[in-house]
Amino acid sequence: MGDAANSWTEAKDPATGKTYYYNKVTKQTQWTKPAELGGAAAAAPAADDANENPAFWATGTDPKSGKTYYYNKKTKLTSWKRPACMGADDGAAAAKPAEAAKPAAAAATSATSENDVANWREATDPKSGKTYWYNKVTKKTTWKNPFSDAAKPAAASPAATPAAAAATPAAASEGKDEDQQASAQMMKLKQAYHINEVEEEKSKLDDEEEEEEHEFTFAKHRKGWFNRTFRVGNIHDEGTLLTFKKSLIKKALLKQNRDLDAEAVQAFKNVMSYMGDRKSSKSPIEHAKKMIRNLMQAPAALRDEVYMQLCKQTTNNPRDSSIIKGWELMVFCIATFPPSKHLKGFLLDYIKKTIEEMTKYIESDTNEKIRLNHQKILGLAEVCQKQLPKIVLMGQRKQVPSKQELECLMENKPIPIRVNLCNGTFKTFMVDPYTLNKEVEEMLVQKYNLTCFQPFALYEQAEANQEKILDPKDRVLDVVAAWENSPIMDDIVEKKTKSDRKTKYDQHKDANKKVVIQRWEFKSFLYKAKLVLKTANKELMADPEAVNLIYIQAVSDVVTARYPSNEKDITVLAALQLQASFGDYKRDVHGPGWLAPKIHEFIPKHLITQKGKVQDNMVKEWEVKILAKYQKIQDFTSLDAKLNYLDYVQEWTFYGATFFIVEQRQFKDYPSPLTLGINCEGVLLMHPEKKTVLENYHFTDIVTWGHSDEKFIVVVGNIVQQRKLIFKTTDGKHMNHLIHDYVKFKVKSKV
Repeated sequence: MGDAANSWTEAKDPATGKTYYYNKVTKQTQWTKPAELGGAAAAAPAADDANENPAFWATGTDPKSGKTYYYNKKTKLTSWKRPACMGADDGAAAAKPAEAAKPAAAAATSATSENDVANWREATDPKSGKTYWYNKVTKKTTWKNPFSDAAKPAAASPAATPAAAAATPAAASEGKDEDQQASAQMMKLKQAYHINEVEEEKSKLDDEEEEEEHEFTFAKHRKGWFNRTFRVGNIHDEGTLLTFKKSLIKKALLKQNRDLDAEAVQAFKNVMSYMGDRKSSKSPIEHAKKMIRNLMQAPAALRDEVYMQLCKQTTNNPRDSSIIKGWELMVFCIATFPPSKHLKGFLLDYIKKTIEEMTKYIESDTNEKIRLNHQKILGLAEVCQKQLPKIVLMGQRKQVPSKQELECLMENKPIPIRVNLCNGTFKTFMVDPYTLNKEVEEMLVQKYNLTCFQPFALYEQAEANQEKILDPKDRVLDVVAAWENSPIMDDIVEKKTKSDRKTKYDQHKDANKKVVIQRWEFKSFLYKAKLVLKTANKELMADPEAVNLIYIQAVSDVVTARYPSNEKDITVLAALQLQASFGDYKRDVHGPGWLAPKIHEFIPKHLITQKGKVQDNMVKEWEVKILAKYQKIQDFTSLDAKLNYLDYVQEWTFYGATFFIVEQRQFKDYPSPLTLGINCEGVLLMHPEKKTVLENYHFTDIVTWGHSDEKFIVVVGNIVQQRKLIFKTTDGKHMNHLIHDYVKFKVKSKV
């Protein structure tokens, strides 16, 4: 009796504060005081009597699984199995407590449940990668394989896995406080119970999802007007419904789409027109774009309907040319939007079946023309098989594919895109409908062998100094497709509207001037620095390729007059550019008239034109000044000349700034809208017409910053005195990221 009493330890549950009892030998936990410690000896028979009394049993529903469980109001015992005293078993599963945190539930499990191998499930510990087993009924976890006498090595510490709580109960030394040990053991048991429940529920959900993948029902189709009207006659079976039909369908193929009958019939018309089974004045590409545009805006159910229609029209179709067009349309759809999870499995099976059939046909084909047709179908089906998982993972596109993209997909070819640098040179890359902008940036980093690549980004460009940074997470071909729809940008215009209600915000002298939408017709990609770092940055200087790209961008900014400059600046910079490109001045080569044909590559165009025409006398004047300065620059290597060029322009207050047009009301003497610029030194405000700097806040003056959908906020000052500046703009997110990235580089360079 003494040994039995010593095996029990009294402890407090940290979650509830209640006292519970833990047996170090049997690993049993319970709320009631054991008889060995002085508990009522009659408690056990009373409990047994209560468990056999149907009056004490009640039923409940587990909110997690929806299953029915049974609960004894007196003994607190919970069970999935219907008690024998309540009558015949209703088929409920093995015992399972409804309240996972209660030790009484664990104590109620029987030795029979633990010994029943059917109740054990194998799992892998995510931290250690080891295999452990847990009992679905008793919730016990162990490293030991219950199917054999051999045990798995318990190398992992008890804290490393939920199973360790049960597998290594004696890990703590005997010198530790037994109450703390028992309390920790109880918490680990609770955690193991919870994790097992999560894994079990996840497994159930996965099983349910697999079962639901093929859950769809065909609508009832009958042949003939009379049969359809009076709903008599034979109903088409699945094989008939999924067989080519040379005439229009009368309603949706899928039962769940019956409320979309009109849309389904119209989609079928477009499918037939593209496949050449229905006469039309439109080109196949026009039909494809029209159908895809409609489907992108339609309910997901209609997209499933079209996938099913394509399966139908490519099955037992007598014309190979029609089948090829059907599979082209399938490729278009998979490049644009995914099927639902209910149809995904069926579609994959259909594609796999087609690939197997075409492979067999090709092996036995003797007619060259037929064999080529089958090879074409096989190639398109293989593309669908490869790309379907991608579109399911990535989701629907933002844009209808461009004509160029569709034409390349028809030929089973990748789509070429060209990415320019600021000097007009370019690199060509091959992409597909699933390529992201960030993947193109990675290609560029590899192509130009950049090590300092963080400052650079991919842009879309309209004209010089009209560009927009691209979201790395967007698909690059969505950008190309959007060019056909003319994306919008911001510009300054006068908005002549009057409001009856005047607010403090409207008291500014330019209150009627707003930033409104202005269309820019983007037409090309541009790779340039979003963060224009100075040559003092060690990381930049360690990468010659990055320095060269920054130099190319600086020349472009000067020549396109992105930043205001004076005559002296232009002369010096043009001479340095000549030195970097052609080396030292040579009198017999670089004489009068040599620079004139290409002078527009060195100075802004407006300096040599009047009323849009180039003036020869102005060209000669600038040539003389530039060549005179060029003669004075000697013994500069190309790299030295480029670095001197960068050092010169970096002295400009506004150099390297990314400009945004914003509205403001806090500066009464400044115009609104005005230009806000962000560069490696800080934030500056510029006059939109005079191009003069109105305010200049270094990063050391900026306390914090933030943005919303329509505002950008920057707080300037110091700990004692601060001022919050609020600007109205839709570019707040981009502005916020720019400041964050610049500050990050400045902090990094000081480390």
